[in-house]
Amino acid sequence: MIEATIDAGACGFTNIVKVKRKGLGFKVEVKTDCKLIEKYAEDIDTLDKDIVFKKIPINPVYQKADILHTVCPVPCGILKACEAEAGLALKKTVKIYLEEKEE
Repeated sequence: MIEATIDAGACGFTNIVKVKRKGLGFKVEVKTDCKLIEKYAEDIDTLDKDIVFKKIPINPVYQKADILHTVCPVPCGILKACEAEAGLALKKTVKIYLEEKEE
């Protein structure tokens, strides 16, 4: 099982994603205080094994994320956790740093 902690940023929500291989796919569990993520998680609780190979426009993880803020990092985090659980990626932390700079 892979557990990913996703700090969504300005909204203040921390999301705990657990992904476990199940048969020919993945079982996804999300713990969060965000009501939109809770609703979203209901739609992606079981994912097909090929989910990590589908491009963004046809990927159900992104298609079902249409209720979320456009730049919410949770869908990406879920796919990274699936990829790691399948042994298709190194288990490395992903980070985005935002810093204001003078021009």
